[in-house]
Amino acid sequence: MTELEVLKNITHRAGEIALSYYGRVTPSEKPDHSFVTEADKVVEDFLRAELAKHFPGVEVLGEEVEQGVKKDVAWVIDPIDGTANFVAGVPIWAVSVGLVENGIPTMGAVYYPAFSEIYFAQRGKGAWLNEKRISARQDEIIRHDDLLGLSTLSIKRMKVNLPCKVRSLGTAVACFTFVAKGSFIGGVLTDNRVWDIAAGWIIAKEAGAEVVYLLTGEPISHLTLNREQLPPQLVAPPQFIDTLRQGIQMG
Repeated sequence: MTELEVLKNITHRAGEIALSYYGRVTPSEKPDHSFVTEADKVVEDFLRAELAKHFPGVEVLGEEVEQGVKKDVAWVIDPIDGTANFVAGVPIWAVSVGLVENGIPTMGAVYYPAFSEIYFAQRGKGAWLNEKRISARQDEIIRHDDLLGLSTLSIKRMKVNLPCKVRSLGTAVACFTFVAKGSFIGGVLTDNRVWDIAAGWIIAKEAGAEVVYLLTGEPISHLTLNREQLPPQLVAPPQFIDTLRQGIQMG
């Protein structure tokens, strides 16, 4: 198998483990008041073990284990992105695994087990949903019924003055994958960290979207492998970037 096929297989298996816990977990609160469950920890342990077996020597930076990495190449993992949805029985949650090399995501997979969708991409090889190649929107017009995704905290802090509808799905990576397949015209994220965006970044980029800092419009060309909070980001097809930035204000 190719490296990408190995990654897809590991991510899929991790998702099936998570699915076995879905609907039967009791959450606890982390210091930031977000939920964590036994499933988050079991899935992260599985991902760490499988990635170490198939990609020896490559470090792992994950949400649930409080440790950093020392090198410039690492797997960046979110065992369950959308834990609150997972706990509440809402099926929009995903396992997210991305490879970052010298600050650049080069490969990623995002699996939504509850509806059997796996998104994946590798630099220079396009973005895919299951067995179908996908692309971001290519038209120029934002319509009334188009959808703009906002992360949970974005929807509390942003004012949107655009001819479209706003959706907050409760999982950061959905902003990337749903832009990548053309379902969203854009996605706005705040208060997230590198594991929230590493896999989604390469999938969106390979689908023809751009990832920029919301406040400046500067492309995000480098991700630092640490646990620090990132500035607000916008993911969207390039022809929509300026319009979206003008229509979205911090509240």
